[in-house]
Amino acid sequence: MSALVRVPGSAAVPLPEPTCGWQHCITCGDDGQPMAVLAVDEERGLALCSDDQGSHCTVEIALVAPVGTGDRLLVHAGTAIGHLESA
Repeated sequence: MSALVRVPGSAAVPLPEPTCGWQHCITCGDDGQPMAVLAVDEERGLALCSDDQGSHCTVEIALVAPVGTGDRLLVHAGTAIGHLESA
């Protein structure tokens, strides 16, 4: 059953069901992104990582340290949450 919203002076109407496209925010699901470590900044607890499409981002690695160049990590919301086995 949908939630109802009531605007003052009007009847209650159902809220639309939430939908997500292929590019959804991190709160829409517990998706992890496999990424490869390109460089590590141990002093700041960060790693430069690349996804399978070649996009780069900085990832916090404190939860999964130690991390080395070439490691594959599971990343969620900019934070590494696990190591992945190499193929």
